[in-house]
Amino acid sequence: MTLAVCEPSRACADRFGASWEGRRVTIVGLGKSGLAAARLLSRLGCRVRVTDARCSTALETLSDSLQASGVDAVELGGHTASFIEESQLVVVSPGVPESAEPIQWALAHSIPIISEVELAFHFCPSPVVAVTGTNGKSTTVTLIAQLLNAARRSAAACGNIGVPFSSILDRLTPSTVAVVEVSSFQLLWCHRFQPHIGVLLNLGTNHLDRHQDPSAYLAAKARLFACQTSEDYAVLNGTDPKIIEASQTWQARRIWFGENRSNPPAFHLEPSTTRSVTMGAQAVLQVGRLFDIPDPFTWQVLRSAQSLEHRLESVATIRGVHFVNDSKSTTPESLLFALAQTRGDVVVILGGRDKAMDFTGLIEPLHAARVKGLIFIGESRSRLRALLNGSSTAPSQECASLEDAVRAAFACAAPGTTVLFSPACASFDMFRDFEERGRVFKAIVQGAQQRQGGG
Repeated sequence: MTLAVCEPSRACADRFGASWEGRRVTIVGLGKSGLAAARLLSRLGCRVRVTDARCSTALETLSDSLQASGVDAVELGGHTASFIEESQLVVVSPGVPESAEPIQWALAHSIPIISEVELAFHFCPSPVVAVTGTNGKSTTVTLIAQLLNAARRSAAACGNIGVPFSSILDRLTPSTVAVVEVSSFQLLWCHRFQPHIGVLLNLGTNHLDRHQDPSAYLAAKARLFACQTSEDYAVLNGTDPKIIEASQTWQARRIWFGENRSNPPAFHLEPSTTRSVTMGAQAVLQVGRLFDIPDPFTWQVLRSAQSLEHRLESVATIRGVHFVNDSKSTTPESLLFALAQTRGDVVVILGGRDKAMDFTGLIEPLHAARVKGLIFIGESRSRLRALLNGSSTAPSQECASLEDAVRAAFACAAPGTTVLFSPACASFDMFRDFEERGRVFKAIVQGAQQRQGGG
């Protein structure tokens, strides 16, 4: 199947045979995914409207551009009930909570709601590999795409990684592979999404400000596998009892990492692999095997893979102090992973939007002798300091800005120490997203490097 760019006189059918021409669709949220969805739907001949609670000069510019390209209307600074009530479909951006007025209006009027990932899937001509989990999604998606491209299987990484699925459809063909990072928020509004290969890396404690409890969070992740059949594959973490139990009702063929469990011989993992290689790398290895890529080739790609921006990214060394940007860290588990990957003494900068997560698992690791300082920022800084400062001998400090935090971390870091910026919290209290947070951190450090003359 190929994506058709619809002319006004032609009906646009998706992979399920449904026509989209003339359909009245409202998009809630004008972020990256909302913008991509609006452009796709406009090309498909839909009557598109966009609503966003925010208002800014940048959004007003986007609004003018969208309306010039055929979008019916854009409202900023609030939501109007008529926008929703007259719609045949609502496409919701991942940052919009289920409690938002437009979502409640749509539910009250029995208007179907889908995510941008679900929308893109309707028109995707390629086989889909979809990756979800609490930690490591972006790295795994990037590595799978790099592996497939290196093996001359054209692939594109997209989704929650920062490149909307809808925005790459014109680059996809039946011979390419869409490797999609999918968040729990996006999965909440997926109803027919059916990846040929679904990957579930892990389950931590995350987004309990949006999900009612850990069971609801697991249920959202499990939606990745709900539409798979016995012709599809579920690549799963075999060390997590919750994943093992939930998977019993899934129809896809299960391939495990972490432990072999019911793996057939072709997917058996050696003990040395499960002991010494990260879960994400094991998942990549198993996906490579599903594409008939030899293990030695996969290991070569994994060894040479480029690191991701904002994920354990080396920024600079100033007077012997190494600064690392791990702004992608939005959960306690991701900070624990970053600590495990960081050698030697460390000063940690953490904190941000408080999502009602359990941080008690950080107490012991952050009280280790090698932790030489704790710098807290953001909404959660007081709660984190009260929890983590109890028996720690390392100096700690609350800072009102990231610039102050970098300065404080540098002050208590001796040569040979790593300043690890791994917030373990969302960024929305101080920044637009984790990417902006990481860029600001890097700019502050690089500015300090220029002033200090460090290398």
